[in-house]
Amino acid sequence: MKRTIFICFIFLNLCMYCFAEDIPRTEYKISSNDLLEINVYGESDLNKVLRVAIDGTISYPLLGSVEAKGLTAKELEKKITALLQADYLVNPQVNVFVKEFAKFSILGQIRSPGSYQLKSGLKVMDAIALAGGFTEKANPEDVKLIRERAGEKQTIEINTKEIAAQEAEEKDVMLEPNDLVVVGGLSESSSFIFILGQVRSPGRYPYKKDMSVLEAIALAGGLTETAAGNSTKVIRENGNKKQTISVPVASLLKGGSGRDTKLEPEDKVIVPESFF
Repeated sequence: MKRTIFICFIFLNLCMYCFAEDIPRTEYKISSNDLLEINVYGESDLNKVLRVAIDGTISYPLLGSVEAKGLTAKELEKKITALLQADYLVNPQVNVFVKEFAKFSILGQIRSPGSYQLKSGLKVMDAIALAGGFTEKANPEDVKLIRERAGEKQTIEINTKEIAAQEAEEKDVMLEPNDLVVVGGLSESSSFIFILGQVRSPGRYPYKKDMSVLEAIALAGGLTETAAGNSTKVIRENGNKKQTISVPVASLLKGGSGRDTKLEPEDKVIVPESFF
C-alpha cells in the first residue's frame, strides 16, 4: 500500500511538472548559467545571446557587468532599459528572453539519468519524476543532493520515502543550478523477499545473497499441513516483465528430483493450498 502511495506521489509530481512547462516569464527568476537572448529594437549591436555567470552577472555592451540573477525577464528588461536610457539611448525598447535554462544532473538508480533544464520552482521530487522515476533497485531513503558553494561541496541527505508517506513537502529541497542528485540502490541488508501462502509465518523477510527457495521457506517456519509444496512458484518482476518459476519444494524436502532456485531481491515465493 505504501509503495502504491509513493508511486502515485511521484506520478503526481511528474504531472505537475508537465503542466508547469510554460512558466510565465513574469515569474521565472533568472539563475546562474541561464542563456539569455537580449534584443534592443533598432540597435543590432546590442542584440546579444549571453550566458549568466556563476556570480549572477552578464557582461553587456556599453553597460559592462549587470546583475541578472534573481530577476525575472521583465525586471531585467526594465533594468537594462533604465541603464541605457540614462546615458546612451532615447526610449530604448528592450526584450529579454530565457533561451536556455540552467541545468542540474540526476544519476544512480533512476530510469533516465542525465542532465535536465532547471525550471523555476523545481524540487528533488520533481527531478525524480522528470527522470522517469526510480528503478526497481532504488532505495528511496538514500537520495543525496550534492551542491557546490564557494568552492566547497555540500551534501544534503533526502529521505524521499518519508516525504511521500507523510506528505512532508517542507522536507523537499529546491534545486539550484549545477546541483547533482544521486539516487542510491538497495543493499542486501535493506532488500526483501516475500513468502506467501501455506507457510507457518508468511510475510516479508530480509534478503540474503544466494538464498534459495528452500531456505526461504525454512525461514518462514516451513510448510503448513495443507500446503501444495510441489506447486510452489517464484514470481519475479523485472521492469514490466513478470517471470514465474516453478519449484517442486515437497519433492526436494524428501530428497527427490527437482531443482531449487536462488532468489533475488523483491522475489515473491507463493505456496498454494492443496485441496486433496
